[in-house]
Amino acid sequence: MYAPSSCYIARLNSFSPNARRYLLFVFLTILNVGIYGVIFNLYILSLGLREDFLGLILSLSSVSIGLFAIPAAFICDRLGRKNTLLLSSSLLTLSLLFLYNTASKELLVVFSIAYGMASALSLVTGATFLLENSTSYERMHLFSMYYIIYTFSTLSGNMIGGFLPSILSNLSPELSILGAGGSIAYRLTLYVSLAATIISLLPLAYIEEKNSLKKVGMSERFRIYKSICRSKTVRRMFLFYCLFGIGWGTSLPYFNVYFDIMLGASANQIGMIFSLSQLVMMAGYFFVPMLTEKLGKIRLASAVQILSIPFLLIFTFSSSLTVAAFGYIMRYTLMNMANPILNSFKLEIVSAEERSIINSVMWMACYTFVGIGTYAGGLMMAEEKISMPFLVTAIFYALTAVLYFVFFNKIEKVGCANISS
Repeated sequence: MYAPSSCYIARLNSFSPNARRYLLFVFLTILNVGIYGVIFNLYILSLGLREDFLGLILSLSSVSIGLFAIPAAFICDRLGRKNTLLLSSSLLTLSLLFLYNTASKELLVVFSIAYGMASALSLVTGATFLLENSTSYERMHLFSMYYIIYTFSTLSGNMIGGFLPSILSNLSPELSILGAGGSIAYRLTLYVSLAATIISLLPLAYIEEKNSLKKVGMSERFRIYKSICRSKTVRRMFLFYCLFGIGWGTSLPYFNVYFDIMLGASANQIGMIFSLSQLVMMAGYFFVPMLTEKLGKIRLASAVQILSIPFLLIFTFSSSLTVAAFGYIMRYTLMNMANPILNSFKLEIVSAEERSIINSVMWMACYTFVGIGTYAGGLMMAEEKISMPFLVTAIFYALTAVLYFVFFNKIEKVGCANISS
């Protein structure tokens, strides 16, 4: 039986001060992601740029995350978790400042790459930081709370991104001439996300760096890389993240474009759909610890991925905004319920000195192939094959769900033995 609600609350109360400060940082940073997710693609198209160029800069961001993931692990171990997060936020602020203020293709390319580098630093550091600032007693609850806050912040950002452009257009005669879909209204909305990113530096300043881990030299680091690369389980996990990344990248960045082009949805409607998906997702994350105790991590992660596929396939045939919105919300909720498991499991089965390295390798695999998938999806969109990216994603998600269960279910049953042994 799962622990009663009092035990659930006790585990939440046991979060360390560092973990609480990091969760506040996450809220502020992801507020940018929520606004960016609704508006940035539409902003780029409002500048008169085509879907294939949009696909290019989105893919460059993802590929740069992948390629910079391993150097990010070196930086993370060398500078420490706190300083790496500060560096990530500073670089992210600089990148957004240029991305939101230029129509130059060259600058958009350069700072899309810088955006990816900043994201790599945060991704490699984040899960490792949470693991090191928690115990097995509250860890699953901490990772679930991370995703609840992540989702609530994304919801807030989606609401801002969906409604602020039209509010600004109504307030300003100059903007109302251009309409809510004008690039100026979009740019001013994006400035809100930039402000949140700048403020996110404050909670980071109060994090206390843990010095319990010894510094890992270059020779030792390469020994660890060599050791984990010999592991059959690591190779399987690497393959999983490559395939998962292709599925992710091919369609996920283009849902707002689909709603806009295929179904004629306004920015308000897109923001509302994205916001509703975040609201439902928060409820889903609350149930993850309970379902994990009943079903097991691997079984639950595989099951929710499989269950999300029929809702994804709605985008291959639907011409109804209501039906597509329902499909998006259900797909989003089910697929993302696997995130706390995917993010924590790969770190729990390695030793402390291997965590940043294994995290960087898996993010490298995932985001490099996200970038490949994103560029392919953009080409499909530019060729007006609007439904094809969603079909491709469904195929890859079905494959990865099966592989995740086949590869890792036995490992969980035997107690997550060290994969590099």
